[in-house]
Amino acid sequence: MLNNYDLPYRIIDSLKQTNSNDEEDYDNCFTYLTYDSKDKNKTKYVLKIFDLEKMTNLSEFIKDILWYKQLNHYNLMSLRDCFLIDTKLHLIKPYASFGSCADLLSVHPFGIREQLIAHIMWQLLQALRYLQDRHIMHRGISSKNIYICDNGRVLLDNFSHCISMISPFDGKLRRQIYDYTDSLKDEILYLAPEIIYQNADGYNFKSDVYSLGTVACELANGSNTYIDMPFGSLSMLYAKIQGSEPILLDQTQLTDEMIALSDDNSSSYVEEIKRRRYTKEFHSFVKNCVSTSLESRHSVDELIMHPFVKHPKKISHDSQHLADDMAKILGFYKAKELNNTEANIEQIFDNSNKKYNSINLSWEF
Repeated sequence: MLNNYDLPYRIIDSLKQTNSNDEEDYDNCFTYLTYDSKDKNKTKYVLKIFDLEKMTNLSEFIKDILWYKQLNHYNLMSLRDCFLIDTKLHLIKPYASFGSCADLLSVHPFGIREQLIAHIMWQLLQALRYLQDRHIMHRGISSKNIYICDNGRVLLDNFSHCISMISPFDGKLRRQIYDYTDSLKDEILYLAPEIIYQNADGYNFKSDVYSLGTVACELANGSNTYIDMPFGSLSMLYAKIQGSEPILLDQTQLTDEMIALSDDNSSSYVEEIKRRRYTKEFHSFVKNCVSTSLESRHSVDELIMHPFVKHPKKISHDSQHLADDMAKILGFYKAKELNNTEANIEQIFDNSNKKYNSINLSWEF
């Protein structure tokens, strides 16, 4: 994949990485902001370095890398370069200055604006339609896997949970799948009830729609509906199986019980809920995404026609107009300025001071 051994990348700064699915793998990953010195525009990229010897879930990680090779869409994270030095795997990805949606919520814990959520949902729907046209389920849609660039471009990342609806045994297209790998527990807060059931009915593309609706609620409310529940995952599993559906928290949903249960730690959040009122289109969009009934839950094609995404859809034919509109909204969410301290990437790549020409850097897959 990389044929030039004279690596041109230069480090600008180290970056804080969003928590990965595996804490041990996260500890073995180092993330940097970099650029190609041969690029006159000095476009910024993200460099991630993984020590393969210390990774505990290598098969899932390799699967993630292989999907990058197969997928190509404006709203899917891409891989610019991938190369190996000793046991260190180096990935070069596009740089999203606003980080992930989880990063955005860590700065704005009461949630973000409805107009921004509409833009994010519209672009994610384009990514999901692309995947579904190729009979692929993502199964990992969550706030930490959705990134926002400074030009308003939204990128869906993490393909380690992707699965094809085409049977590997007979090559036929399956209407339902019944794959329940242990790794799916990483996204359990966002998984649809039918995946958790693990029954004979299986699940399909609409399970990704449920995850999308859960993310929409999280972006509006400031946190996932099922996080920090008493008794942890057990309460969350029981709630989903009993038909609990995430809702948007605004003045129309605020109850006397919620007000009575508020304390000093939550009183400011309750006051925020009292002030805000989401549109009926937004409430409808979320309801159509997170319905526990598959018959009531909308498909991706139906959601693309939903009034909630009418505005981004209207201007989507003009990429510059769309970018300008997103930039106007994102102006409220100031991206954190980074230090401009440069370092040669060679210092990061080769701590043992080995020569590049003594190492095979190419990695074809």
